[in-house]
Amino acid sequence: MKKILLNLALFQIGWLVCVVGGDLYAVAFTLVALLIHNWLVLSNRSEWKLIGIVVLVGCLWDMALAKTGVIHYADASPLGIPIWLICLWLLFATTFMHGLFWMQRYLWLAVIFAALLGPASYWFGSTLADASFGLPLATSLAIMAAGWGLLFPAGIYYAGRLKT
Repeated sequence: MKKILLNLALFQIGWLVCVVGGDLYAVAFTLVALLIHNWLVLSNRSEWKLIGIVVLVGCLWDMALAKTGVIHYADASPLGIPIWLICLWLLFATTFMHGLFWMQRYLWLAVIFAALLGPASYWFGSTLADASFGLPLATSLAIMAAGWGLLFPAGIYYAGRLKT
């Protein structure tokens, strides 16, 4: 239980550091958080494969959102998304086999959770970071909800297959 709480705390603190602090603070915090994760939380070395896949898919998703004008980041890197957002994906990916793993047993709930809270995170984050929606807010959030409602449960399902 301590590992789960540590994992969730690192992610929640990291979310705020990444969104508010920008690239430099995000990279610094993420490196420390990943070291702590590797040392105190990690239970299976194959988890790094899952983290890599989640980060790759998540960043591609966010690049697609930025490229199509669903969301715009003023501080975007040459990849089309900010470095702090890549760090955020790294931190989020660590929760799939720990803090959010319980959803593996309830994939229908993971769909609802992701479709509601994924877009909410972008909306709330856009009020703190230099980001804006390029489409009407309802349209942007609906597109995000559809993507999150598919991608998050797929990642949680894959985490379940790795853990067994």
